[in-house]
Amino acid sequence: MTTVSLRERKYLQARARIEREAVALFTIHGIDGVTVDQIAAAAEVGKGTIYNHFAAKEDIVAAFLIRLDRQALSEFPGIAVSAATPAEALIEAAWSLLAAKADHQGFVRAFLSRLFIADGLTANLAEFQQTMDAALGTFFRTLQARDDCDGDADVETLILTFKTLHLGLSALWAMEGPPFSTARRMTEVEMTLFAKGLASCPSSPI
Repeated sequence: MTTVSLRERKYLQARARIEREAVALFTIHGIDGVTVDQIAAAAEVGKGTIYNHFAAKEDIVAAFLIRLDRQALSEFPGIAVSAATPAEALIEAAWSLLAAKADHQGFVRAFLSRLFIADGLTANLAEFQQTMDAALGTFFRTLQARDDCDGDADVETLILTFKTLHLGLSALWAMEGPPFSTARRMTEVEMTLFAKGLASCPSSPI
């Protein structure tokens, strides 16, 4: 059993409070309409404490979205087993990553903008990518074990393909806005095609 020290617990509590209050402010005023001073006041911490936890406002957004994605990924094993077909499993999994963010479209736009111009992944994003790869690996291995899923395509290739498709779907989703009908339709189209190609994917990454 892991024991968390009082200092670590206070650190995590402060970080969670900062994230919670910042997200509430961002939701009302937009990311650009909120200052670090306002976040500090709402979270009842000093401005310096904000920077002890996050390098910039956008890092708070990234942490929040990563937490939503982690929650969605935790449902993937059940989806891989319970979905009626592999195609429906892919559609449900892909859409769940977006559906969890339905009230935070602006956050996704800001996150993607920062991601596209960055020279590399930040530490938290690099760590999350490892988490996502592990979750997707389990998801695809579970799919391949189903009686209705032919083939034994390389899991690394399947993970990369899913992430590449989902990045494009995320950008479409963020630009489109509610009710996200085009993004939803394209999720169904792309994941259905992906499911059909599971058996014919190359046996090793290209």
